[in-house]
Amino acid sequence: MTKHCFACFLGFLCGFLFSGSTLRAATFLVTSTANDGPGSLRNAILSATANGTTEKDTILFTLTGSGSALPTIQLSSELPPLPSNLLIDGSSTTGPRVPRINAGIILNFTGPLSFQRFHFFRILEATDITIKGIAFQNLLGPFQFELAVAGIQLSNASQIQIGEEENGNLFSGAMVALVNETRNGVEAGFVRDVHVVGNIVGLNTVLSKADYNGIYLANAKRLSMEKNLFVNTVLQVTEASNTAGDFINFIDNQANNIDGQPISDGTFLLRLEGSTGNNGKTLIENNFLYSVDRAIELKLIEHPVFMRANLLGSSSSQACAELRFAITVTDCKEVTIGTADGEGTNRIRGSIWQYGTGKMIVWQNQLLGEIHPSTTAIQGSNTITYYFENILRGKTDPGAIVQLYGTNCSDPCPLKTYINAATADAEGNWTISHNFLAGAYFLTVTKNGQTGSLQPMANQSNLIRLNDIRITADTCEASTGSLELSLPNLDPSTQLKWTSSTGESLGTEKKITGLPAGDYFLVSRQSAGACETTLGPIQVPAVRIEFAPAQSREVWTDANATVEIVIAAEPGLEYFLFDQASGSTSAIDSSFTGVFTINAGNSDKTYFIRIKKGNCWSETSTIRVRIRKAAGLFFPTAFSPDGDGRNDTWKPITDGSFEIYKLRIYNRLGQLVFESGIPEQAWDGRLKGQTQSSGIYIWVLEARDRTSVQIRKKGQLLLVR
Repeated sequence: MTKHCFACFLGFLCGFLFSGSTLRAATFLVTSTANDGPGSLRNAILSATANGTTEKDTILFTLTGSGSALPTIQLSSELPPLPSNLLIDGSSTTGPRVPRINAGIILNFTGPLSFQRFHFFRILEATDITIKGIAFQNLLGPFQFELAVAGIQLSNASQIQIGEEENGNLFSGAMVALVNETRNGVEAGFVRDVHVVGNIVGLNTVLSKADYNGIYLANAKRLSMEKNLFVNTVLQVTEASNTAGDFINFIDNQANNIDGQPISDGTFLLRLEGSTGNNGKTLIENNFLYSVDRAIELKLIEHPVFMRANLLGSSSSQACAELRFAITVTDCKEVTIGTADGEGTNRIRGSIWQYGTGKMIVWQNQLLGEIHPSTTAIQGSNTITYYFENILRGKTDPGAIVQLYGTNCSDPCPLKTYINAATADAEGNWTISHNFLAGAYFLTVTKNGQTGSLQPMANQSNLIRLNDIRITADTCEASTGSLELSLPNLDPSTQLKWTSSTGESLGTEKKITGLPAGDYFLVSRQSAGACETTLGPIQVPAVRIEFAPAQSREVWTDANATVEIVIAAEPGLEYFLFDQASGSTSAIDSSFTGVFTINAGNSDKTYFIRIKKGNCWSETSTIRVRIRKAAGLFFPTAFSPDGDGRNDTWKPITDGSFEIYKLRIYNRLGQLVFESGIPEQAWDGRLKGQTQSSGIYIWVLEARDRTSVQIRKKGQLLLVR
């Protein structure tokens, strides 16, 4: 037994004996910052375990830091699992604290990482545990394995309290705060009645941004997360199947936001996934959540979900940035965003997306983006039948609810804000009264529990649609595309502006030309003081005219001769000759007849042909001009095909080329062992894959070179093994 382990054992034994055999509630003091030994946190946990779980034990810390630094316990290995009926209170120290959460102790992982995972605290098969006032800190990461270091592991755990209001915990560094992962194919243990309150995830002890963090819980039910601050954090929670009670209450939390000040470019995602056979509800209420691209994802939830009084905004440093996917709902039975009485208005600086089946109701909210119902959702129809001064009337499906939204054009980032609503009568008629000042207005229809998209309310003759845009494609990457607005009844006062996908202004007339393939937008303002409406993306497609290139080939000629390169020409095509393979700007000649005249020079040279039709170019073909010369020949007298990489094959060595070439090799019995009509092909000393024996072989070469010289030679070679 090592000295440390022996000390642990003595501490454990002393703790057990000190507690007495009556196993009453006890308080264990941590007086050492060491990994183990007397007075260590490890020893306190072992003592609490030995004391039993009949009464609630407490672990307190009598440690002090140095100056403004918190006392730090250095852990190099996992602590023992926590027993049931236990309170661990890190706020019991004297001295400096982590702001906002009153944490007084740092638990620091110093490594090494064993078995690819490390958990500060493990709650396994346990219940009734409270942990508060602890700063969990990992300074070693990040690790390649995502769940390598975790603050608290939960498995088959219930009635767990992680933090309290103003007495929370901090999770800092490359880690996940809470986890119950699956290992070796064994499903994660259940998580029930867990309350996560008043914690900070993703900041360090001085409340600066740390590494990315997360919470990953599966098989969960009856969770509550309240008054927490998340920075650069992903929360992924999967509901337990066939279990009674609510799924999760997510209330009064903040993400990438400290007291109303967004943390620039901070990321956050709350991803909730339901399961089968569940009742209860999910509540997401009064949260201030900032992220870069998305904030909330709901999937496969079979019970009602209520979202009310939340603010979802972009943490981007760009003005008026919006969350492209602020809320995503996929195959959820019933999701309600907002409330019918207006008390639960959500401020959503982004768009809402729905996929698959189920119903989604959007009540009385503020939106910077759009509502995108599922393509399978049945939306109510709606038409405006009367609009004059302060009265708006229309016709929709009987019993459907029509909501009116409007924007304030003086707002630099105008939100679509709920104004009023009306319920259609038995004949589908509805009326809304409002003082319609300058601005943009939108209508939604909610029918049978499903809200449709936001439809702009505009004079139908002035409403610009994609079908009103004539599009000319960009042919062969030559910027020949164009866009033209063809709307005869367009109000003359309408202001137009075409923009690129990057926001660059391209023109203010009805037609713009000279466009490369890509996405474009048309921004319109129907009158002075009205809000801008953006149509797009409008795609200018890329079109290629496909035609075959010229046939690549060789042309043989004498040195310094004049040579005609002839291409089989077709009407309407132009042919270009290059002396290098790059681009169309270096052509040395062009022709509509496909005929080029060149001087051959005294060495082989390769030319390139490209064909042009309109703005389109063919692929490149090659014409190799070869100079005829007498073939020089050298015949090696021996070779050794032993695989050592030297002289393993035999063939005549030549610097010329041939019109006719025939090489044969015979053994001493006159049997043909090798034959080739290709000068580059060599004999490897085999016949039909069988190794031939050492000895003398006879070779015979019959050929005609490019100068028409007939060649017939015969000789011997020695095969050596």
